[in-house]
Amino acid sequence: MNKTVLVVDDSRVSRMMLSKVIASIDASWKVIEAEDGQQAVDKALAETPDLIVMDINMPVMDGFQAIEILRPKLPNTTMILLSANIQSSSQARAEELSVHFIAKPVTPAVAVKALSLWSQENE
Repeated sequence: MNKTVLVVDDSRVSRMMLSKVIASIDASWKVIEAEDGQQAVDKALAETPDLIVMDINMPVMDGFQAIEILRPKLPNTTMILLSANIQSSSQARAEELSVHFIAKPVTPAVAVKALSLWSQENE
């Protein structure tokens, strides 16, 4: 079964690292990338990814705004917000939006956790 993950971050390095680690863990994932929330919305609606891993602080449209648009339209997609801002308000907002929250920095462990959250939701 082909699965698609949308990796969204305004940092090219963060996108590359997440994409590379996800592909190395499970080569059946097709990885799409976006660099801001607006691109994320456009690509997610076009591709209907199984998993979205999105930074919160980005130009054009932030992760919260993008998730607000995508959550009702993609109810079966596992969504994860990433942020270096681990204040409880960010985590509470992620919970309100019914999405997971993982603290940055982006490391291989973040990719592992993202895939594990997806697996839990799709058992």
